[in-house]
Amino acid sequence: MTVSRIVDLLKAAHELRSIALSLHASLADDLEAELGIQLTISERPTDKVMVLNKIVVPKANRSSGVGSIAMTRICDYADQKGYVIALTPSSDFGGSKGRLEQFYSRFGFVPNKGKNKDFRFQETMLREPT
Repeated sequence: MTVSRIVDLLKAAHELRSIALSLHASLADDLEAELGIQLTISERPTDKVMVLNKIVVPKANRSSGVGSIAMTRICDYADQKGYVIALTPSSDFGGSKGRLEQFYSRFGFVPNKGKNKDFRFQETMLREPT
């Protein structure tokens, strides 16, 4: 393979990554504007993986269905793309870690440990596309 071909392939990969990131940015921006949440999503397109780095529902909007709406849209998007979603529930933003784990399990997330452990991920919960 020539150096020129390698450079072309790297440029194409960068372009695809930029397109994918803009799609995720658009999803995050749409959900933030529509639902008033904070959302950060990253992606590894070659692995068909989305990592939900941060989702924060404002305290005043918790238990109102806003989080469920957001997760439904995120899961639908990931399913359409055939992406695994990885995340780690945290109490860093005011939620209960145990309650978050129960919440995510309702969307098909399972603990990333024991027989389900996927060593490609450091995140503690995974959801396969349906």
